[in-house]
Order: sequence, then structure tokens, then C-alpha cells
Amino acid sequence: MLWLVTSLSIASAGSVSGTVSGAAPREQAEQLYTMAEQEERDLEFGEALEHYEASIALDPSTRYALRARARAGWLHRHAEGGFAPLARLERVRRDSRAQYDGGAMDALAHDLEAFPPGAVRCEARMLVAEAYASRLGRPGDARRELWGLLDEKPACEGPLRAQAATKLTDVAIDQGDLAAARDAAASARNEAPELAPRVGRLQRRRFLRGVALGLVALSAALGAWGIIKTVRAGKGAALARFSVRALAICVYLATFGSLLATAFERGHALPFVMLSAATLAVAVLARAASLSGSTSRAARAGRAVLGAATVLAAALLVLERIDARYLESFGL
Repeated sequence: MLWLVTSLSIASAGSVSGTVSGAAPREQAEQLYTMAEQEERDLEFGEALEHYEASIALDPSTRYALRARARAGWLHRHAEGGFAPLARLERVRRDSRAQYDGGAMDALAHDLEAFPPGAVRCEARMLVAEAYASRLGRPGDARRELWGLLDEKPACEGPLRAQAATKLTDVAIDQGDLAAARDAAASARNEAPELAPRVGRLQRRRFLRGVALGLVALSAALGAWGIIKTVRAGKGAALARFSVRALAICVYLATFGSLLATAFERGHALPFVMLSAATLAVAVLARAASLSGSTSRAARAGRAVLGAATVLAAALLVLERIDARYLESFGL
């Protein structure tokens, strides 16, 4: 029985490739694989699939058998429309210049709308979206194609869906549209669960940035008014003495922190310098408000709370400006 099945397989493969029928089965199988590879390069995908399968049928133990199975499986998954959509996509994918050509991408974006639903249309949308976003500077068009991909269920699933959601989230974040980024993350919560926490961190950071700017502005206004009143009241010398002492302390902190940071291979001194400078400014403004303000316990407590909050706010703004990754360890 096994002999009969093998004979039928060899006969079938021989009918597919008469040009190699006179060789031994293993040699025939390898020649069929070589033919299939060339046909794939020539965009003759139907013939390539036929010859890959014939090669496996003739001898499933050749050195090319695993790759032949893989290529045959890939072609089966991209066979919609009789391979015409795949040929259209591959012409663009293999032309590196086309991906920098807006006209070529627009033409593919137009043509893919007529493709049957399936893997080829999904990959074509992804190719066009990547070109729009990364090479052509057209994020709006990229978002349109990415949303189109995410809307195609169940054709566009798995890693490609996760890739599209990630790209859409990145584009929306770059445009400052956190609502769209949140929607993109929600659309692929199963395929890319890391996106929702990332967008959540950015939303918290945006809220706290607004609060921080408000605190800094309030402290600056109160401090500037305090400086004017202090100078008018003849207390400018006291403020100057305090500023010198505060400067000395902040220079010490900046120097010590910088030396400590640079002792490590990836340490960076800039955050310590900038944080010390911000602390100095907040301290001087707070002292000016104190010298010219009420001396009641409630007033002193309020100024202390505002000063401490402003230092934290300034730290958030400085770290975000230098490198937002510093904030990630704080859930931001």
C-alpha cells in the first residue's frame, strides 16, 4: 500500500514537471524546489505553489523540504484573488523607491480597496501606513489605513493587528491625540496588552503637567509680587543674604549629585543641575513671599505647602523636558 501511494505521488509530480521527469526522485524534488523559487521571484505564485507541493510529494526528506512546506503554507495563506493582489503588493514591496513615492503609495492604497478580504489586503494596508507615517510625513493618511486594518476582522488578526495598533498609538501620541491613542490601544487589548498602560501613563502625565504648570505659575506670580513688596519695605538685603545661602546649598547639591551620577556608566549629571537650579528659583520666590506676607501660622503653613508642591512640580517638568523616561519609574 505504501509503495502504491509513493508511486502515485511520484507520478503526479512528474506530470507537473516534465522537464525533470528523467531524474531520480530526490533530484527531481530539488529541481522542482529550485523552479518554484524562481517562479516566486518572477511573481508566478500559482506555479510556484504547485511546484513546492510537488517537490514535497516526491521526496519529503530533501534538504529543501522544510522551506518548501513553509513557502507553500505562506502562499496558501496569500492566495486570495488568484494571487493577483499578492503580485500587486509584491511589486511595490520589492521596489524600495516606491515606498518613498507618494504617488505609488496612493495608487496601492486605491487598489487595495478592491482586494478580497484576507492577509494580502491587511499587509498592503500596513505597508502603505508605514510609508505614510515614517517616510512620507502623512500621519493623517497613515491613521486612516491603520484604522482600516484594525476594522478588518477576522482577516487582520495576530501579530499584524498588534503591529498596526502599536503604530497607530505612536502616531496618535506624536500628534498629541491621546483619545485616539486610547481607542487604538483598546482595539487590540488582547494582541497588544502593553499599549493601554502606556497610554494611561501618558494621560496621567498630561494631567499632572497641567497641574505642575499651574503651581509654577502661581508660585512665580506670588514670588514676583513678594519681591516687589520686599524691596519696597527695605528688606531687599535680607532676601539677598538668603539667596546667597540658598545658592551655596544648591551648588553643593548639584555638584554632589553630578559626581554621584557620573560615577555610573550610564549616569547623567544634567538632571541634578537642572533640579538644583529649579529648587533655587522656587526657594528665592518662596522666601520673598514669606518676607512680605502674613506671619500667621496658617499663612506660613500655606506657603510651606505651596513651596513643597512647586518644587515637586518643577521636578516633574524638568525631568520630562530632559528625558521623559525618568518619569516611568513613578508610573508616569
